Amino acid sequence: MIFDRPTNAELVEVVSEFLEKEIKINLPDHLAFKTQIAINVLNIVKREQQNEEILSKESKEILLNLFKDPNKANIRELAKQIETGELKLDNKELQEVLIEITKKKISVDNPKYSTYKKLIE
Repeated sequence: MIFDRPTNAELVEVVSEFLEKEIKINLPDHLAFKTQIAINVLNIVKREQQNEEILSKESKEILLNLFKDPNKANIRELAKQIETGELKLDNKELQEVLIEITKKKISVDNPKYSTYKKLIE
């Protein structure tokens, strides 16, 4: 909510904690598993909301270094140029961009992922 508290991130956090601490422990295994998936989704949403501005800015800068044209510095253009062959996967600059963009994505999706931790060290 942009005008008061709790914020969207705080609301998502409360629901995630409630599911984790109050609900999941009282469910049969198959439902606990599905509840954990829901908790993971909520945590992704929370991290995305908390970091959206900085991640968008950093990703735009990374893509701008590759494309040089602000109108083309976006993920859709990147995908299009890879698909059409305008950018070749053996291009070292492209490889660096893909690694950096992937690290940003993992920082939201699963920052506890062991390979991600190695990449950022």
